[in-house]
Amino acid sequence: MQQVQQNYRSGELGLVDVPLPALRPGGILVATACSLISAGTERTTVSTARMGLLGKAASRPDLVRRVVAVARREGLLETWRMVRNRLDTPLPLGYSSAGYVAAVAEGALGLRPGDRVACAGSGYASHAEVAFVPRNLAAKIPDGVPLEDAAYATVGAIALQGVRRAGTGLGDKVAVIGLGLIGQLTVQILKAAGCRVLAIDLADDLVDLARRSGADLALARRDDPEGAALRFGDGHGVDAAIVTASAKESDPVDLAGALCRERGRVVIVGNVRLDVPREIFYRKELDLVLSRSYGPGRYDPSYEEGGIDYPLPYVRWTEQRNLDAFLGLLADGRLDLRLLTTHTFDIRDAGKAYALVTGDAPGRSVGILLRYGDAERIVTTIAEPPPLAPGGEKPGISFVGAGSFAQGFLLPNLRGSGGLRYVVATDGLRARAAQRKFGFLAAATDAASALGDALTRAIVVATRHDSHADLVCRALAAGKHVFVEKPLATTPEQLEAVRAAAAAAPGRLMVGFNRRFAPAALAAREALSGRQAPLLVHYRVNAGPLPPGHWLRDPAQGGRLLGEVCHFVDFVLFLTGERIRRVFAAGDVAIALDLSGGSSATIHYTGAGDRSTPKEWVEAIGGGKVVRIDDFRRATLNGRTIAKGKGRGHREEMEAFLEAIRAGAPLPGDIDAALEVTEAMFLAAECLRTGESREMEHGGVRGP
Repeated sequence: MQQVQQNYRSGELGLVDVPLPALRPGGILVATACSLISAGTERTTVSTARMGLLGKAASRPDLVRRVVAVARREGLLETWRMVRNRLDTPLPLGYSSAGYVAAVAEGALGLRPGDRVACAGSGYASHAEVAFVPRNLAAKIPDGVPLEDAAYATVGAIALQGVRRAGTGLGDKVAVIGLGLIGQLTVQILKAAGCRVLAIDLADDLVDLARRSGADLALARRDDPEGAALRFGDGHGVDAAIVTASAKESDPVDLAGALCRERGRVVIVGNVRLDVPREIFYRKELDLVLSRSYGPGRYDPSYEEGGIDYPLPYVRWTEQRNLDAFLGLLADGRLDLRLLTTHTFDIRDAGKAYALVTGDAPGRSVGILLRYGDAERIVTTIAEPPPLAPGGEKPGISFVGAGSFAQGFLLPNLRGSGGLRYVVATDGLRARAAQRKFGFLAAATDAASALGDALTRAIVVATRHDSHADLVCRALAAGKHVFVEKPLATTPEQLEAVRAAAAAAPGRLMVGFNRRFAPAALAAREALSGRQAPLLVHYRVNAGPLPPGHWLRDPAQGGRLLGEVCHFVDFVLFLTGERIRRVFAAGDVAIALDLSGGSSATIHYTGAGDRSTPKEWVEAIGGGKVVRIDDFRRATLNGRTIAKGKGRGHREEMEAFLEAIRAGAPLPGDIDAALEVTEAMFLAAECLRTGESREMEHGGVRGP
């Protein structure tokens, strides 16, 4: 299928062929009939992509600060690799569309194939012939509403949420400042709600359009809007002002305060500078509120991706219910979108559409629609991908998962190795980009393509944590060797399934505990070899906080205990060569391990530290030796340097995996230790709940 993409490094925008998106639980596949270009938002995205590195940095100082912090901790080489991977990631454009349901996954209730739906969400309702959309980001289109109008639903919901935040009612007098697409929709929605509207913009043609959209009074910014607002509001000013402008200065906010009556309300919808003039806001005792996109649920992964709705009695208007309400206004004939659609293009002419958005082509645009082919037939006409050609004499390797970690730390070490077959990602755009970047023969969005490929000898699994166990079991059952990123499983039941699959399958299994392969780790273990006395090991991890909404905060992913702390438990086993007898965990997070050879270890893992401090520090003491590892940059024995250089073993790990596959040798690592570590993490979680230690029974869990 075809999809519009933006290359963030070069700024090049184009139409590319990508695999059909995967149908995931709780969502639907939609054959797009129309999508709307949101000129304001997408102009910013495209313009930023066209900038050089300095321009990009100036436009996102928040990201620059993050890059500087990473550089201090990881060094320039690792930081540049991270930045380069981010720049090389293609950007999907678009977030408001309409089309026909082509397929429905389990959990996507209330929809069936053939239904007409409006779709929302960046990365979902993209400018693409077929899109995967979570259920809470889709709304059924009422009969009689054209698909062209329904494609406006997302930006309509943004305008509607701004009106809701204003708290206006029948007869209220409201100013709308900024008359682009969302401003024009705001004018029409306010009129549909029985309000009287004062519309203001810098551009005369947009002022005229607002007048035709129903504004009671429409003025240019230069035409004394303060005086007009006093007259419009019977000498008091307007009840509320909704700022839908986009501006680098705070003039729209200043103006909004000047237009309002005492105890009025200013609502910020657009991207404007918020240097709030205290005097006028204080003197009038104005309320200042921000409107967050298209309603409650926005930026909440449990709502948007997990499909968990907010109960209507407690949250009346979610983003999906705002979509429904906007579509209802269309069905009732309360809005006239024909006034706003200035251009319509075929998807093949998307470049011409964006030339209007960026100003490269002359003419004013407000609403720009992209039309697609016969959306009702498009899914059935997409052929199955042809079988791949033989990959030569080198063993075939396929990769499932192409996220930022995979592209930053795993895939670069396979580039140029030959024998790369499929790369699989749920996002077809990302899969196609990874294929071209790393030299795979094909891209796909369903792991079945790689699992069913006869010439794929080994599978690398680098997806989100909750899918690891299932993919491992399927790959082993298909006769493949498997490298899986940690954790091996997220539930005890998954772990037992993996244990059984690994015991029964001819293929071998390796878990991505990369620190075992780091030069500092190998030097430390060698220094401690031959000891007669137990070790006392202390491992301190300054992990830093997770940002709100990060996918690892989802309990289904196992959290940081299962997803990250497992690394450090495995390293203790590698360093000591012993097994775990007893586990205790407390706080955030301290883990104590009693080991089979008499050694003991404590792991202190915290997200409360400052990221400018190195992440990891290890000390092992015993038999007259003190071995230290400083962030895997340097290892010392009794103060003498025994290894130097950065790297937590990702490159060495992948090289060892590749060499074993080519030689038909056993995979490196210790699968028994990996199973034990995963079991220990479940016990640690029990300790955190109960406050009691847990004893290990290898191959199964024993009580306290």
